[in-house]
Amino acid sequence: MIEHRGSPTEIDRAYGRPAAHVARHALAVDGPPREYYVVGLRDNPEPASWRTEVCWPVFHTGSTR
Repeated sequence: MIEHRGSPTEIDRAYGRPAAHVARHALAVDGPPREYYVVGLRDNPEPASWRTEVCWPVFHTGSTR
């Protein structure tokens, strides 16, 4: 899970870190990524306070050696 802070217009940057981790550690995605909106517009009108959890269901595919 990666937490993105701020507007969802830049959430694509949050997906880059888990993608690199998955590739580096011989993992594969088991289903679609999920976004959980922890703090959003309904909670606070200021985009800088918004938080979204980006979650990837992954599993191990083999050795990283």
